[in-house]
Amino acid sequence: MTYTLIDSVTLTSSASSVTFSSISATGKGDLVLVINAKVSNNSYGFPLVRFNSDSGSNYSYVGAYAESANTYSEAQTNSGIAAWDPINGNPIMPPLATIVHQIMDFSATDKHKAVITRSNNSSVGTGMFASRWANTSAISSMVIEPTNGTTAGSSFDSGGTFFLYQLVSE
Repeated sequence: MTYTLIDSVTLTSSASSVTFSSISATGKGDLVLVINAKVSNNSYGFPLVRFNSDSGSNYSYVGAYAESANTYSEAQTNSGIAAWDPINGNPIMPPLATIVHQIMDFSATDKHKAVITRSNNSSVGTGMFASRWANTSAISSMVIEPTNGTTAGSSFDSGGTFFLYQLVSE
């Protein structure tokens, strides 16, 4: 397997979203999105990933989450790909969290997109999620927004990093 960097963003100031656009639909393989960021003002939040400007309830997931004393699992429909504690509603941030989304067959136009997510925050816990975007379009763009599900206007702190790779079998 070869990881090829498509694009990266390092925030030099706070940002309300990060966008990766012009993703080549002619590519094959998977996309890997690595997020290492924190929501501003130490408010709890999580990055919500949406594909091709789709903000509808076309994303569903099953997840398992573990913290120091408890474990949880749940299935849900959402308006984006998320990584958070689904039972308690405790998002995976703050402080700094690392979240890795592997988006399978991103350019295929004959199937829905599957996403495997791993998240880790040493202060909160770890999680794993299997998500589906119910759309057969090739992924050509994605936006990542910080949200806690109820409060608009959250932002990512300066210093957050976002890397988008293409993973190709050799």
